[in-house]
Amino acid sequence: MSLSFKYMMQNNTKKLPILEEFEFQEKKLLTLPIIEKYQYFNKKKAINMTDCGQRLQFGLYENIQTLEHQKHLEEMYTCKDRFCAFCNWRKARKLGIQSYEVLKAIESENKVRYIFATLTLRNCHINDLSDTIKLMNTSFQRMMQTKRFKNSILGFIRALEYPPQKDNNEYIHPHFHCLFVVSTNYFKTTNNLYIKQKEFIQMWQKALRVDYSPSVDIRIIKAKGEADPIAKVVAETVKYPLKIVDLKDMSVDMFEELVHQMKAKRALAFGGIVKEYRKKLILDDVENGDLIYDNIGNEKIWKRIKTLLYKFESGDYGLQYYLK
Repeated sequence: MSLSFKYMMQNNTKKLPILEEFEFQEKKLLTLPIIEKYQYFNKKKAINMTDCGQRLQFGLYENIQTLEHQKHLEEMYTCKDRFCAFCNWRKARKLGIQSYEVLKAIESENKVRYIFATLTLRNCHINDLSDTIKLMNTSFQRMMQTKRFKNSILGFIRALEYPPQKDNNEYIHPHFHCLFVVSTNYFKTTNNLYIKQKEFIQMWQKALRVDYSPSVDIRIIKAKGEADPIAKVVAETVKYPLKIVDLKDMSVDMFEELVHQMKAKRALAFGGIVKEYRKKLILDDVENGDLIYDNIGNEKIWKRIKTLLYKFESGDYGLQYYLK
């Protein structure tokens, strides 16, 4: 790659070429209301989120056979704040890529099916959110240790979601979304492995140690006939985890309390066969690791021809320069 350098200066008469991958702009714009809230009580977080995804460096590649071009993200700063829409989008994308790789590896050596479950409990006041999440984590661990769960569930991906209550954002609706991996024998009645919804409710209630029946939604993921069955399972898996929590109507005081309550809380957990295969594949941590995660496939047929740097200004990503 030569060092000839072309710098493109922004001026009032000529608008810079903008980034065609509009999802970067969409997610970056969603951070602006959160940055505004942070300005009132934590300027450091506001600055970090402002800098998050502010500059994006891409490599432009050319296919030596077809001459088509592809851009691949190579460098950017991410704040990894749990309320950053930009980071959560990148985390969800990373979770999807990794989950596909894990389930592909599991299916290469095991005959499995998948169940999607949502485990809930009564809404809590925002001041009690931290303790409620601790209860949920402990309760899930209790349920995992039961003989019934161990015999029936091979592994899981578990994600925490905590949206504000729609009619009163002083209350939060914390719940778990779970992908359970089960044996294909799970659905054979003679094996006594299948857990009906009513029994799941009883198991979750007992684990929570509450005097009411919590809501538990169980769905079997059917991917037969799909061009890529694992892709459908992954799409269901990443639909809810790490999605952007709508906080625009939450007051600054309530948001500050939410930040306090969610300190040091993890959104994702992996167990059983899923955790084992993640370890085998040496996968990076979804929440705290690299959020670029954008490698080019089959590098032998792709030639890197340019470096492109975009900067977020005035609501868009404009091309600052390219290096040949």
